[in-house]
Amino acid sequence: MPHYQHILGIDEAGLGPILGPLTIGYSAFALPAALSADGVLKLDLWQMLGLGREPAERKKGPVVCDSKVLYTPARGLKALEEEVLCWLCLQGLEPQAGTAPDFGAFWNALCPLAREKRGLYDWYFDPPQRFPLEADWSRMRLRAQPLARALESAGVSLSALGVAPVFEGELNAALRRLGNKSRAEFECITRVIGHLWRKHGKLAVLCDRQGGRERYGRALAREFPEAEVRVIHESPKLSTYELTVSGVGGDPRLFVAFKEKGEGDHLPIALASMLAKYLRELSMHQFNAWFLKHDPALKPTAGYYTDGKRWLDDTAGLRRAIGIDDARIVRQK
Repeated sequence: MPHYQHILGIDEAGLGPILGPLTIGYSAFALPAALSADGVLKLDLWQMLGLGREPAERKKGPVVCDSKVLYTPARGLKALEEEVLCWLCLQGLEPQAGTAPDFGAFWNALCPLAREKRGLYDWYFDPPQRFPLEADWSRMRLRAQPLARALESAGVSLSALGVAPVFEGELNAALRRLGNKSRAEFECITRVIGHLWRKHGKLAVLCDRQGGRERYGRALAREFPEAEVRVIHESPKLSTYELTVSGVGGDPRLFVAFKEKGEGDHLPIALASMLAKYLRELSMHQFNAWFLKHDPALKPTAGYYTDGKRWLDDTAGLRRAIGIDDARIVRQK
């Protein structure tokens, strides 16, 4: 039975809106000992690391949970931003004391898998006037310290942490090429999986279930044509697969599990959810700030269908005057 020492969690934010990017969050951990596929599914990294899993536990220390639990527009972005950025402090992304944050360096470090540069979109290029938006780096440094100690004590290391943003132009091109949103999203997710699989050679992936889909074998075979795909289990709650590549050195093997509400059971998925949601909200902050410079009376939008349509009506004349191509800003499906 194959065993896996590297575990990757994946989740997305922004699939439903008609404005703004789709963001694919990912977090990967190296464990002190390899686990079987069953062991991966049973692993409780919250318990192993002694971390909280509910917002109410934030007073005691760092918390990892589904972003929809941690963030609401009414509650504000501070809690989500603090929790995300304390993990990024472990990656050395916080500025030195007394210096201003370099937003470009932050973006490049968080989004190494981005296919398009944010500079291609004027509304994502300008750094926020204040960054972080609501949190404070000094507090996040303090919150990162017990996090670092917990990882070291458990013999767990953070091997990858980031977000793959899919901007509107890229997403529209994928929709035209692939025909539907589900296939476009799956292609983006497997791009992240493929990158880390090539890096580690043997990898276990935990992914939140993609919509109502129950069977992923054909989709995995399409995205990884070099691999043999074996179906382990398929049900409404959990679908699992093993992919192997023969005829090459090492043991290139991939275990993939798609689990309903996986962010509640697996810390790597929950952390990926937080990363994806944070970058999505940060991007929409930049989006709204850029258009407000052109029309200070404009009401901001989160980009979801009804309000997104309202925003498109409100900015029809402005977009024509600026010369913005709708294919670069409006989701086509």
